[in-house]
Amino acid sequence: MSGVQASQKAAADCIAKGDYKEALAHCKAALKADKSNYDTYILIGKAAFHLNEHQQSDLAYRKAIELDPVALPAWKGLAELAAATGNTHGTIEAYQQLLEHAPGDEPKRREWQGLLAEALSRVGRYEEAVQQYTSILQGLTDAPARLSLCCRLADIQIKLDEARAAAEMQARVDALAAGPPAGPDATSPTTSPRPKPGRIVSQRTVSNLQLEVLAAHALVDQQAAAGPLAGSSPRNKVGSPVRATVTSPVTSPRGPAPGPPQAPALRPDGRPCTWSTLVEVCNNTAPTPQYMCYHEELLKRCLLRIFAAPPRSVERQQHRLAALRECHAMIFNGRAGCTTPLPYEAAVWLLEEEEEIKGGHVSVGGQVVGGTSMAHVGAEGRIGCGQTAVVFALENFARRMVHQFPTDPTAQVCLGLMMRRRLAGTHPASLTQRRAIEKLLRRAMAGDSHADCASGWKGLAELQYENMDYQAAYDTAVRGLTWLQSRRERGHERLGQCALALRLVVAKALRRLGRLDEAEVHFKVLAGWVSEGETAFGDLSGSSPVSINQQALRGIAQIELERGDRCAAKAQYERILGKAALGHGPGEHWAHSDYGWLLYQDGDLQSARQQLEQAIVVAETPGAHITDVQMAQHRYRLGEVYWALKGRYRTDKQFAYKQFLEAAKIESHEQAAALAALGRYFEQVERRSDQAARVYKKALALDPTLATAGVSIVGMSPGIPIGPQGGAGQPGAAGGGVAGDSATGGPSTPPLPRSGSRAAEYHHQQQPRVGLTGHGTPEE
Repeated sequence: MSGVQASQKAAADCIAKGDYKEALAHCKAALKADKSNYDTYILIGKAAFHLNEHQQSDLAYRKAIELDPVALPAWKGLAELAAATGNTHGTIEAYQQLLEHAPGDEPKRREWQGLLAEALSRVGRYEEAVQQYTSILQGLTDAPARLSLCCRLADIQIKLDEARAAAEMQARVDALAAGPPAGPDATSPTTSPRPKPGRIVSQRTVSNLQLEVLAAHALVDQQAAAGPLAGSSPRNKVGSPVRATVTSPVTSPRGPAPGPPQAPALRPDGRPCTWSTLVEVCNNTAPTPQYMCYHEELLKRCLLRIFAAPPRSVERQQHRLAALRECHAMIFNGRAGCTTPLPYEAAVWLLEEEEEIKGGHVSVGGQVVGGTSMAHVGAEGRIGCGQTAVVFALENFARRMVHQFPTDPTAQVCLGLMMRRRLAGTHPASLTQRRAIEKLLRRAMAGDSHADCASGWKGLAELQYENMDYQAAYDTAVRGLTWLQSRRERGHERLGQCALALRLVVAKALRRLGRLDEAEVHFKVLAGWVSEGETAFGDLSGSSPVSINQQALRGIAQIELERGDRCAAKAQYERILGKAALGHGPGEHWAHSDYGWLLYQDGDLQSARQQLEQAIVVAETPGAHITDVQMAQHRYRLGEVYWALKGRYRTDKQFAYKQFLEAAKIESHEQAAALAALGRYFEQVERRSDQAARVYKKALALDPTLATAGVSIVGMSPGIPIGPQGGAGQPGAAGGGVAGDSATGGPSTPPLPRSGSRAAEYHHQQQPRVGLTGHGTPEE
């Protein structure tokens, strides 16, 4: 063994023992014998590195590279030194040289590629980092290592996509700021024509341009990834069509189907698709906090694709259903729970658009309006169709969202709407229940709430109107309409049915507030805008479908009544029923009832009987939307008409008695009046004073201001004189007056109790306006 080799061996032994200074002494001895020995410089570099003499170490490695640029030990030492000193550029240089000179079967090649990619990403050289990660993933079968690399690759690709979108956005803004070219080309066929006078032209904002750019990028990226993912790629193991192809049919939820890894899909420009990377990460993880950002990013890209297609187009419908399925995949992932509210919030507004586009498969007054054939995956992968599927899906999403994110504004809105739907059955909610739901919705929609839910605005406005808070209902409806307009300007679908319902609330609230001229304008605009058969539906908000045209005409009639023009009001109801007779829209039960009550007050008893009997028939038609409160009102009115007809209509129990009894069973504004009418029947027909007195007392317990019951029970007491206004059976007494003071009673004013009584004083304070509605509780 020569002296150089002996010194090198001694230096290596000292380095192994940690005696780095002694190792340097042996290296110096070796250099005296041979200054061009490669191994000596490598040993000097190692010893100096451990002694933190980084400059000497770097010089030694550089000298070794001069002697042999292809040998790997010097580049390995430089890579180690650069990593220790934080020299990112040195790290990049070292690993690039290592990868260039290392043989193809080098076991550490993938490790070096990963370290190089990390260094490249730290200095902003994202394109080169993506290339390194893509090269590593080719043929990598270790699942944990592959998942980690995919996450790193996705982080870099997202940054690149954001930078490209920002650059294209700036270019578009600069082009628009420069304006159209001057000269002959300015009027060429390719330029946009000037808008016609009076036509509203939507202004393109920066947000609109940004949405266009992001939507186009998301669509191109997904289409590039669709080829390998939609076909034979076994990496798509969830089986979800949104992660395969846009037009693929509805399939089963996630199911494991492992297979050999594939190379990432490439875009037309040769860059790897971000979509395919995100798909692989999401396929192998649950939306837990560690991986939530990747699931959210994939869902955002699904949502962005929707805006790449024109509104109301087939392509947009396909993208919307694909986004819904992605929301479903995130929420019902079968592993861990979803830790982000984004899929729930997205599902709400997607389902609202589904209700708008495919809804309407509901009946109004027994007639089916519209139709649908929409297919949608339910909570457990089941497929429903039509309007029921939309509500079914929202219920499943909403229940989980309320459980996981109870303080989220959208979750609170969904909870309130679910409660409203539960209370919209055969037994309507009490005022206390309605106010509790209203409070929940108002809190969720207050201020600059992030609740992206059109049904919330609609449900809150309708509840406030039902709870007789008309000013709040008006304010909420106006805010909701403003929100809908801004939503549409951002590129969303136009929610026409919700807008119609909110405009109807505005008109009805204005009428209740006494602003009759403004209300009349709104009602006439609605009657002119909406076709006779068009219907506003709202299963998501817990509302029953209504004919906007007929409600507008009804509002006009009620305004005419409040102005004292009974003839004009009757003309409006005749118009409604006439159109229904011609097949232009359904003949609603309330139209027959209101018109019949007007005829009764005019003394046309036979026509009134026919209209009110028809109201009962229409209300009992299968599919008709009516509450028991409305039915109680119809029956009470019909009972009063039967009573006024006298004869067998008054004496036979199948007529007046039956209607009063059925109305008295329901907790409504007509219950007290119906009980008083029953007492009148027992008193005058069956001559059972004791039974009549008991029923009168029940009526007074419900409504102490009911004058007819009070006068009658006093009249049955011996020795107490009865005033002249106690005549039972007259239309101005129990018959017409009580109904006029009911929820949607007639326009007659109830008779005043005897002067000087407490009931008279209270009645004077509570006297309602003249009209088809009494105390102001709406039953429209």
